[in-house]
Amino acid sequence: MLPMAREVITKVETELATVTLTNDFGMSVEIMNFGARIKSIKFPVNAKATEMILGYASASDYLTDEFYLGATCGRVCNRIAGGKFELAGRQVQLALNDGDNCLHGGPDNFSVRYWQVDKETVTASAVTLLLISPNGDQGFPGKLELSVTYQLSADNKLTIAYSANTDSATPINLTNHAYFNLGEKDCQSLYLQMMSSALLETDSANIPTGNIISVAETDYNFREPAAIGHRQQHTEDESLKTKNGYDHCFILDNTPFEQPKAILTSLKNQISVSVYTDQATIQLYTGFYLTGKFSSYQGLCLEAQNYTDADNHKHFPSNILMPKQQYQRKIIYKFESIN
Repeated sequence: MLPMAREVITKVETELATVTLTNDFGMSVEIMNFGARIKSIKFPVNAKATEMILGYASASDYLTDEFYLGATCGRVCNRIAGGKFELAGRQVQLALNDGDNCLHGGPDNFSVRYWQVDKETVTASAVTLLLISPNGDQGFPGKLELSVTYQLSADNKLTIAYSANTDSATPINLTNHAYFNLGEKDCQSLYLQMMSSALLETDSANIPTGNIISVAETDYNFREPAAIGHRQQHTEDESLKTKNGYDHCFILDNTPFEQPKAILTSLKNQISVSVYTDQATIQLYTGFYLTGKFSSYQGLCLEAQNYTDADNHKHFPSNILMPKQQYQRKIIYKFESIN
């Protein structure tokens, strides 16, 4: 461990630990080993450090979290229909935790595991967390070795770099599940722009039908910035009404990595966050099911990931990782003042 980083690790309980990343601009990011989560992102608003995402006040509250707040989701995020798929000619049955489906990797998924903080990597601006998922974990084949690296840059970019390898063919699709509100009371007044021309058609259980539909002339068209709340409150779209808002998988345009795939803006706080990723889609979820200490729409998720249920649709990009291959994906959240 580097000397400058000795005081950024705080033991909260026997196994629970947090690491705080900072830069000279006044931005800070708190990372937890439980679920390899983003616990907090603070960014200056009128020179005051302001929370950008939804979270609990106490780190221990995350131990009973049911909303995947800031979590790393996997082995396969989002839903797998029936919790099963075919691999190399045999049927694989997974643990179920969303009715008849497998959600975010099953009931004992990566968001509720204690990841190992790789102390050799810890600095004031970066940390890597490690996890081994054994063969048969939640029904998934193959031993999977994973790392998630969080790095905060001087120009206010939070980079998430995923890496994994396996000893046997297995699906993998990782994402982060942070709920953004950019310092506002909820996400309804936020404006979203997303470089997407199409989305996956889904049924009432959020399972893709296999059809890909255009966003043209629909309430899914975010190619120009649009207010989330206005869209949700005035929509005539049956899927949006049934799901009480957005919980849909948007296919991203195949543009260079250096161009943002989505931009979320708070006009009130004059803050924007741009999402850069090499993932194929973003699941937009506006948080209707937040309850308890939270309320509906208190934050929204921009979950960069592969196509939902790709393991059951051969015309979707594959999730399968083979031995000797390296799974590598990246998500960057860049925060900016726009005044």
